[in-house]
This record gives sequence, structure tokens and C-alpha cells, in this order.
Amino acid sequence: MKHVPKPTTDADLIKEFLDKGGSVKKGKTKPMPADLGLSNNQWGNKLTKEEKAAVKAQEEAAKKAAKK
Repeated sequence: MKHVPKPTTDADLIKEFLDKGGSVKKGKTKPMPADLGLSNNQWGNKLTKEEKAAVKAQEEAAKKAAKK
């Protein structure tokens, strides 16, 4: 099957959008929740109470070490 490119390409559409007064902006995203697991076997699973307590204890220890 022979592929014939369409007369309107992505570059043409973008150029036309910008010529009409459109603008390109960098979007803002929310930071990911800290309690979401990011490893392959835990993707999207939230931390248990024990795991949350362990993370909180590590953060507090790091803050105390930084103050000294």
C-alpha cells in the first residue's frame, strides 16, 4: 500500500496556531504524593502505617542532624 502524506502536517498546524496568536507555555504539574510506592512490584500502592512511621522517623532524624 502506498502512503501519500497529507497536505497538513504537524509543523504546518503548529505554525498556523502560532501565527493566529496562540502561544506555547510550560505547564505546571503537582508533585507526586510521597506515600505512593514507585518500585515495580509496588506501583501505586500506598504505604502502611508502619512504613509511614519509619519514613517520618528518618525525616526527623535527618532534620536533627542538619541542625547540629
